[in-house]
Amino acid sequence: MSPWGAGAGPGLDAFLQRPDLAAELAVIDAETATLGLTPTEEIRVELPPRGSGRPAVLRGYQGLDAAGRKVHAVRVATAHGVVLAVGPLEAADLDRNKATELVPALLVGAGGEGGAFRSGSDLNGDGTLDVVLRNDLGALSIWHLGELGSGLYPVTMATPPSRGIDVEGSGHIDLWGQLPADPVDPLAPSFADVATFTGGAYSDDTPAARAWHGREAARPPPTAVGDAARLRAALERAWHAVLGGQAPEPVLKALRREPVPPRLRASFDLHVRTIAAITPR
Repeated sequence: MSPWGAGAGPGLDAFLQRPDLAAELAVIDAETATLGLTPTEEIRVELPPRGSGRPAVLRGYQGLDAAGRKVHAVRVATAHGVVLAVGPLEAADLDRNKATELVPALLVGAGGEGGAFRSGSDLNGDGTLDVVLRNDLGALSIWHLGELGSGLYPVTMATPPSRGIDVEGSGHIDLWGQLPADPVDPLAPSFADVATFTGGAYSDDTPAARAWHGREAARPPPTAVGDAARLRAALERAWHAVLGGQAPEPVLKALRREPVPPRLRASFDLHVRTIAAITPR
């Protein structure tokens, strides 16, 4: 026999938690206070479509771990729950590569003010809002946000992505990164890569990314004279040529024909191996 007698009884809505953004933010406040975190940024947005009236709040935090190192965290809440919770890293975390710092905007003014390509906007044109995070080394990751959850966009690049650019002039964000250079390297070529957005992911194996590398490979060599300048330019052209889609074997063969003075041999060979190790796309 039904506990409600002959009546239909309460509907399912009676057992569901009512959406309450303020309550979700209170949960975040309690948790981050326990962790000793203080807020650094808050961004309030409306989830798509425009005029939906469905709010979301993005918050960045910072604090110190048990070893006294600065740590960061990001929390994003909607009326239905906390949909993104990243960080802080703990003192025992040996891998410091996880991105946990909120990046309010990928392009900022000369004085650090304002900015374009902001977290909480649709950065790549897929119809969802996005949030940008950065790790301790400056590498970026981008998450897409929804009312009930979030997800990390895959990124395939030969370098860690460290800033946003607009490769195609589309008004959507692309990713740019550069391999770190050794300050005592006598050649120190600039090995940069870009990734554009397609099929729900960022990749350097897209027509637009390959075209960018093709333009870089076709740049005229510098007018500066000297073995170091010549070899640096040759290495950079080879890097861009391979990432632009040229077959690696002839590119590397031409590179190895370059005359290299003994004082530059170790550096040159190291960078040739880096180019040869580019993973086929």
